[in-house]
Amino acid sequence: MSRKTQLTLSVFITFFMALIMSGVMGFINAGPAFVAHWPVSFITAWPIAFVVSLVVNPLAFKLAFMVAPPGRA
Repeated sequence: MSRKTQLTLSVFITFFMALIMSGVMGFINAGPAFVAHWPVSFITAWPIAFVVSLVVNPLAFKLAFMVAPPGRA
C-alpha cells in the first residue's frame, strides 16, 4: 500500500472514530446535553487520534501479519 493511501486511510479512519467515540462518550457522560460540547471534543480528539494512528498502525500491521499472515497467491 502506498504511503499516500496509508495517510488518506488514516485521515478517514481517525475522522470517523473520533467523531463516533467523542459522541458516544459525551452522551454516556452528559446525556443529550453533550451536543453543545461535542464539536470541541471532536476537534480535540481527531488530531490526537491521527497522530496515535501514525505510530500504532505500523505495529498493528506487523502484529496482524504475524498472527494471521496473508495467503500466498
